[in-house]
Amino acid sequence: MSVPGWARALRRLGLVAGGTALALGVVELAVRWVGSAQGTDLVFMAPMGYPRDIYVQDGAMTYPNPAFTGTIQSFGYSVKPTFNAWGTRGPAPQTGVRTWISVGDSFTIALQVKDDETFSARIGQAEGAQVLNAGVDGYSTWKEALRAVQLGRAFPPEVVIANFFTGNDFFDNRQGATHTIEHPGLGPGEPGAPRFKVPVIGIAPPPPGWFAGMRDHSVLVAHWWAWKESRRARSGNDPNARRFRDELGLFTAEGQAKAAADTQMTEKALLFFADAAREVGARGVVAVMPPAFAMDVDTAKRTFESVGFDGATPDLDSAQNAAIAAAKAANLLVCDMMPVLRAATAAGERPYLPFDGHLSVTGHQIVADALRTCIAAGS
Repeated sequence: MSVPGWARALRRLGLVAGGTALALGVVELAVRWVGSAQGTDLVFMAPMGYPRDIYVQDGAMTYPNPAFTGTIQSFGYSVKPTFNAWGTRGPAPQTGVRTWISVGDSFTIALQVKDDETFSARIGQAEGAQVLNAGVDGYSTWKEALRAVQLGRAFPPEVVIANFFTGNDFFDNRQGATHTIEHPGLGPGEPGAPRFKVPVIGIAPPPPGWFAGMRDHSVLVAHWWAWKESRRARSGNDPNARRFRDELGLFTAEGQAKAAADTQMTEKALLFFADAAREVGARGVVAVMPPAFAMDVDTAKRTFESVGFDGATPDLDSAQNAAIAAAKAANLLVCDMMPVLRAATAAGERPYLPFDGHLSVTGHQIVADALRTCIAAGS
C-alpha cells in the first residue's frame, strides 16, 4: 500500500526537525563544555528585566519593596528574594542584639543568590550577629551613607560596611548627596515614614516569556544574546555604550587623565560615609570590589572590545588603587577584595557568575571570609 504524499512530507519534516534539535543539543553541550563568553557581562544585562515592583521610591532614595514576592531569574540562577518592612533583605532586624550594617549596590543586595548566601548573611552566620543587608541596585556611596544612618539610629551597629564596586561607583558618585547626615530622610519602617509608591526607575521591562526562558537556560542563546548586544554597543546606537566607555576608562592608561573629577567626587563621598559611620557610633569599613573583567588582561581586552573600546591599554589596578587611597584618606578601614578574587579566579574557583558579572555563591563566601579577616586584623 502506497504512503500518501502528505504522510511522506510529514515524515521528512519530522526527520528535519529531529535532526535540527539533535544538532542544537550537541552544540549546546559543546558550548557548555567550553564555557561562557568571558568579557561580555557588560552587554549581557542580566537579569534582563527586573520586575517593576521590586523597588519603591521616595524622592531620590530607592528601597527594596517589602511586598515583593517575585522571582529574579537569568542564566545561572533563579532566586526568590525577601525583604522586610525596614527595606533590608531577609528577616526583619531585631533590637538589642549585636548588629552590623552592610550597604552597597547590586553586589551587596546580591539578587543573584539566596537570602542566606550573600556575603552579608555569611558574615552574620560566622559572627553570630545580625548583618542588615541594605544594598540597592545603583546606589552611590552618598546614598549608602544616608541609608547607614537611617538604619543605624534604629539598630545601633558595631560595624558599617560600604561595598565600593570600582566598576561603576566612581560614575555613580558624580551625583552628590541628596540629604545631610543630620537629616538623612525617613526610610522604610521608621515612624512617620511616607507611604512609598512603586516607581518606574528605568528598569527595562522583562522580555517575552518564551525568549526569557531560552536565554536564561541555554548557553547557546545566551552567547547569541551577548553577541547581538555587543554589535549594538559597537554600532554607536546603544544609549548605554557611552556610559560603558566612561566606566571602563578608569581601567585604562589613557583614561586616567580624565578620571580626576570622578576620583575627587568619590573622595568626598567616602568622607561623607565616614561621617555617617561616626554618627551611628560604628567602625567604618570599605570593601573595595573589582569587576570580573579586572581579573586578568585578556578578559579585560575582550570586555573593552565588546563595547567598541578597542585599542585601549588595560591598567587593571588603577581604579582599585584610587578607591583604596580615597578610603584611607577618609580614615576608613579598607578591605581590598582584589587579591582573594584574583587568586580564586586563577585557581579555577569561579567567584563571578558566567555572563552576569556579579559574585557567585562561591564568590560571596570568599568575600565574607576575606572581610571578616580584614576587619578582625584592623580592630
